[in-house]
Amino acid sequence: MVLRRIAPDGQSLVINWLGKDATLQAVQARTGALRFESPPAGLVWLVIVGKSMLLDSRQGRTLANECRL
Repeated sequence: MVLRRIAPDGQSLVINWLGKDATLQAVQARTGALRFESPPAGLVWLVIVGKSMLLDSRQGRTLANECRL
């Protein structure tokens, strides 16, 4: 996963996963974690203290874990 761009307001970002760019929009998370989603791409990126995870929302599985900036 490559983080390509973060919007100045922090409400969206563009990542590249498996050679394809996807725009993820910030959504409210009940846990306080940062959560970004792209329903068309089926991707969810969760950011918690110290790490983040990329998830496949269609198949319910982890794609990348322990992501760090």
